[in-house]
Amino acid sequence: MKDQRTVEGKRRAACGFARIAYQIVVVEKAARTRELAAALGLSSAALYGRLRGRSGFRPEEARALIRLVPDPRLIRYFADDSRHIVARRPVGQAGARSIEAATAETLREAIDILEVVTSALRDGGPLTHRHRALILSEVRQAETATANLRAAVEALSTSVATPRP
Repeated sequence: MKDQRTVEGKRRAACGFARIAYQIVVVEKAARTRELAAALGLSSAALYGRLRGRSGFRPEEARALIRLVPDPRLIRYFADDSRHIVARRPVGQAGARSIEAATAETLREAIDILEVVTSALRDGGPLTHRHRALILSEVRQAETATANLRAAVEALSTSVATPRP
């Protein structure tokens, strides 16, 4: 019996996507589980089993979950250990306002990095594991904000006709 619980615990710990999805769907209540299960073509019990790590999400289920619950943490799970950065796809006509908003978001995130670094270095000692985690978290958010700005600028430049010489 103990061996079975150990194996089950390791399986749950290994499924980071399920942990994140559980946090978003169940703890933060970002979606109603019954409606989400129906939209995924699952029973409530099957969805709960996936969220608890008892069984894995199939790729098409994970993709549908990301579409139905558009939380960037779900997508970031797949990109964190890669060289890729998650960015929001601009919706509708991108204009100067969306670029302005994306620029402001990028600046806010950069200021957040500065505040965390300043606070961490204020003590005068070496950076702790906690400081490092906070700084990296802020850097990830700034990377996402910068990628969102780039996407907004690229969407605007593709929608604007450039005169040919």
